[in-house]
Amino acid sequence: MKISKPIKILIGCLTTLTILIPFVILPAVMMYFIFSVGFPFLSSSASVGPNDFEKTFMPLMLVFYPSMMCYSFVQLGLQIVYIIHQVKNKTLSDTFRVLFIIGDFFMPFIAMPIYFIAYMWKDPLDESAPLIVN
Repeated sequence: MKISKPIKILIGCLTTLTILIPFVILPAVMMYFIFSVGFPFLSSSASVGPNDFEKTFMPLMLVFYPSMMCYSFVQLGLQIVYIIHQVKNKTLSDTFRVLFIIGDFFMPFIAMPIYFIAYMWKDPLDESAPLIVN
């Protein structure tokens, strides 16, 4: 299956985002929220009004929730793209094809980057082009 270079770059960037978001970006945002303005009531000396939590929590959730919804749709779309590519990839043996398809469902953080680097990013040899041997 032939994919153009810009589409490969887009798929690679989205794959990188789907790996980084749950393990790096979301914990960093939550830690920033907890230690900066989110939970001052954990300290016994802090006096927090009843509306202070809503003033800090609601704007964060207005950004956080839609971004998580977009993340879910991107991951689902990437799984569909990878599975179609894996089914149509004739260079894979049946065993690897089955393992990568199962890996896309159960371990997408491992299977998607491995498949992208090993099979999607590199171009297959063009069989119609003559080989030059020196």
